[in-house]
Amino acid sequence: MARHILTVCPERPDCFPTIGEALAQARTGAVIHVRPGRYAENLVIRNRVTIVAEGEPGTVEICPRAGSAISLMADAVMLSGLTLRGRDKELPVVDIPAGQAALDGCTVSGAGWAALLVRGKGSLAARACRVTNPGGAGVVDSSETESVIEDCVFENFGTSAVVIGESARPLVRDCRIRGARANGILASGEAGGTVDSCDISGTDKPAIALEGHSSTRVLRSTVHHTSVGLLVSSLSRPEIEDTTFESTAQSGIVISGGADPLLRRCVTRRTKHSGLLVLDRSRGNLEGCAFHTATQSAVRVVDGSSPLLRDTVVSDCADTSGAVYLSDHSTAEFERLDVLDAAGVGIHVRASANPLLRHTRVLGAGGHGIEITDDGRGRLEHCEVESAGGSGLSVDDDADPEISDTALRSSARSGVVIGERGRGTLRDCEISDSADAGITVGDEGELALDRVRVSGSKAHGIQVSHGGRASLSSCEITGSTGDGIRVDSAEPVQLNRCVVRDNRGAGLRQSRGSERLSVEYLTSADNGAADSWGESAEVTGGSGAPGGSEKGSAPRTPMDDLDALIGLENVKHQVTTLVNLNQLAERRRKLGMPVPSMSRHLIFSGPPGTGKTTVARLYGSILADLGILRSGHLVEVARADLVAQIIGGTAIKTTEAFTSALGGVLFIDEAYTLTPEGSSNDFGREAVDTLLKLMEDHRDDVVVVAAGYSEQMESFLSANPGMASRFTRTIEFGNYAVDELVTITESMCNRHQFELGPLTREALAVRFEGMTRDASFGNGRAARGVFEDMVDRQSFRLASMADPDESDLTLLLPQDVGDAEAAAVDGTPRGGDDAADPMAELTAMVGLGAVKREVTDLVSLLSNARQRVAAGLPSPRISNHLVFTGPPGTGKTTVARLYAKLLHSLGVLPRAGLVEVARADLVGQYVGHTAQRTKEVFTSALGGVLFIDEAYTLTPEGSSNDFGREAVDTILKLMEDHRDEVVVIVAGYTEEMERFLASNPGLASRFSKYVQFEDYSTEELVTIVSRHATASGYECGPDTLAMLRAHVDAIPRDRSFGNARLARQLLETMMTSQARRLGGLRSPSLADLTTLLPEDLPYGERPARHEQAAR
Repeated sequence: MARHILTVCPERPDCFPTIGEALAQARTGAVIHVRPGRYAENLVIRNRVTIVAEGEPGTVEICPRAGSAISLMADAVMLSGLTLRGRDKELPVVDIPAGQAALDGCTVSGAGWAALLVRGKGSLAARACRVTNPGGAGVVDSSETESVIEDCVFENFGTSAVVIGESARPLVRDCRIRGARANGILASGEAGGTVDSCDISGTDKPAIALEGHSSTRVLRSTVHHTSVGLLVSSLSRPEIEDTTFESTAQSGIVISGGADPLLRRCVTRRTKHSGLLVLDRSRGNLEGCAFHTATQSAVRVVDGSSPLLRDTVVSDCADTSGAVYLSDHSTAEFERLDVLDAAGVGIHVRASANPLLRHTRVLGAGGHGIEITDDGRGRLEHCEVESAGGSGLSVDDDADPEISDTALRSSARSGVVIGERGRGTLRDCEISDSADAGITVGDEGELALDRVRVSGSKAHGIQVSHGGRASLSSCEITGSTGDGIRVDSAEPVQLNRCVVRDNRGAGLRQSRGSERLSVEYLTSADNGAADSWGESAEVTGGSGAPGGSEKGSAPRTPMDDLDALIGLENVKHQVTTLVNLNQLAERRRKLGMPVPSMSRHLIFSGPPGTGKTTVARLYGSILADLGILRSGHLVEVARADLVAQIIGGTAIKTTEAFTSALGGVLFIDEAYTLTPEGSSNDFGREAVDTLLKLMEDHRDDVVVVAAGYSEQMESFLSANPGMASRFTRTIEFGNYAVDELVTITESMCNRHQFELGPLTREALAVRFEGMTRDASFGNGRAARGVFEDMVDRQSFRLASMADPDESDLTLLLPQDVGDAEAAAVDGTPRGGDDAADPMAELTAMVGLGAVKREVTDLVSLLSNARQRVAAGLPSPRISNHLVFTGPPGTGKTTVARLYAKLLHSLGVLPRAGLVEVARADLVGQYVGHTAQRTKEVFTSALGGVLFIDEAYTLTPEGSSNDFGREAVDTILKLMEDHRDEVVVIVAGYTEEMERFLASNPGLASRFSKYVQFEDYSTEELVTIVSRHATASGYECGPDTLAMLRAHVDAIPRDRSFGNARLARQLLETMMTSQARRLGGLRSPSLADLTTLLPEDLPYGERPARHEQAAR
């Protein structure tokens, strides 16, 4: 039987004028040929037919004015070469409620919520098609019948390109998806199906989103240039295999909402945030995955999540805080993890995280190999840490890991550092070739070593510093440059069956007499000096820290520790009063007398860094000594430890935290964040309600201390009527006085075996007097920052000395505090008058000709205005706010700092301070938090300059509800309220800053002056490298400069070009290469040590390779 063939052509009388008329006459199985033209028809297919376009592609267009172009009511239809265009906002272009629609080489263009809708029992077989829909989605499939979409192109969508919902299970294969305002692939409901060998790019939301209970599989696909590569929140178990996520603006892979997916052999590269982010108590099984070149932590596990990762590789992570970052009670498990060439810390464990790491290797980390802090836990088994730029393992701040069968080799500092309040246990471990001590135990640190071997340390093998505790059993310490075991602590140190041999110093040396050193069965042989411990110890004197006890003195009590704290006289008085009240109450109780009801809960209010946590810990210990609390231990929490993101979760988290504090003290830092202003539905209020009930139920078994800024804590107390009755006493912590800050800094110096030289205390006083005492002033943290800065500056000063002796290494001079401070106390006068002149400093900067002219013009304008006022003439109102635009590394921050000094010198601003912030310093995590953080930052800049780097990140494109916009609104209001008290400078890339200023009408009116920063020229960068080299005691010869010029000239000037940062990196690389080159020389000359040669340039270039360029 011949096939029924019909032809549609409006111009020919022997053909059907419309496709609809042809369909009305078509029999089942008919073929309809459509000649080129535009057909404004709504086609309802009721018979199985084939519709074929004739002529060139795109010449046959079905484009109804309203409604769907194709509605399928038959069991099948075949469409070939057609262009289907819809204009209806409510209906799809192709509607497939039943039957199968086969589209071959078609173009579907929609304007409504979906271009193709597959529903009911319909199915779609699309091949070599192009789908677009600026008004909505591409394909929406909710049908139970399987569809196949193959070799298609999806581009330009108002929402998602492919939506798989309900129980749909399509096969999407060999497709290219790009340009979606939402997702590339969105699977939700009970969706299944497979996405295979697809290329997805240019999506504003996660390229692939697997939600609900979907179990969609993703295989052999590539995702690039999107916001997030993959988001899995499905409570089913979707599988993702052999898929690559590259160049994402945020994280490559995100697992959230309690999801537990399976990922095999997936790779992320060049992610602006993390390669893998696991949060919200999620799990996941990841096998053979790799995470390369992430800007933030390559693997980040938080919020109690517990993924399992096997055979994982992390490489070239740029985030110095940790290539692998494990936090917030997470319990990740790693089996065979390699962390390679991290810019900073290799693995960072903090905030009660408790991971298990087996067969993990951390190679070439720029910072510590593994850092465990802030109550972190964890087990490390059969691990290796090699060539860390810091310590191999660093533990502090109440962290307590267990490490076994692990090797730490060639660390640039100590192999293991147990810092302040750190604890740890090492069994069957090996620490070798450390550039400092093999193992260091610091103040309040505690370490247990069992069968540990320490060899080749460039300082002491094991050093127990002042205030440290240690227990060594069956350990072996050999080949140390200093002593095998050095004990500087008066705290308990126990040695049992240890071997110390072949050390250049003593086998065991105790620097101060103490009966708390216990030694049993020590084997000490072939060491360079006699052992000195016990009665033969060399008593070197106290460390200078307050409260040190001599042999035979009474044990220190918590009250002694409180009295020994620097400053805080009001706090000490109030705590002592409370202790006396509690003692009297206990005495009345023992005598059978009535005891008045007394709340022990406290409010600690005041600025940060004033010892609130320390005092809370001592308060708990004091109450435990009095028998009022069972243990007196301290549990420190913040909002994140109490508040969940789901209904009911907050009460659970709060109860868990409260229960862990029973018998001791629950310390709630920044408690006011639980009751944000203007948010009555915030989950934080549920945490407060739960706390109040638990405080009532356990009134005699716990003490709650809520801490925060004074003003905010008043709001916190008034947020709930039950607060004031539970917290009846507030202890106010004030800022430390200058002399107290100097004493705190001096105490830190003594604790780390530094001493202050003549006039250094006076220089410290000058430094602290110049600091602004606003709400953000760090107090003790500021003192720690000054101490760390002094140590850095001292190391820079001593770098030029050939062989500094012990007195040089311990002495801190006024110039180590700062050049200005040294000049103020005549410690190290500046070389000339120009050094204090900000205009001279600006002029001396390399390049920046246009910038210098702009700033000079601004200064001249301000000077002229001041002269006019002095002459009694009217002066125009001048806006001092600026926009700095241009690439990174071009000196924007430096120029901003000099601009602040210029404004101060002209009397425009009361001080020359600059506060530098970015989005993370302004934007909060919940409603109301952003305004509060922004106000705090702005207040800290009053009287000076507020510098907002990458300001355009506050107004991201396509996100009208982003918290960053709240920060912008807050800044604009504060700029108006304090128009003469602060200058604001916003900085960033030129194009992005234009978009930023256009995002809010108030920005353009307040920022009317632009300063454009250009890329440095090759010659300018060579000059910068040469100047830095000279300042560091190096010199570059003509050949080296010629090679350097050729090298810099060959680097492309794209958005990633680092300018002055590149110059610093080049010099550091050359210095490192020179050190490596000289490592083989037994006694290099002074010229060898100071000269940088062409072969010290990166990438192994040699003069011969650039001979022509060098001429």
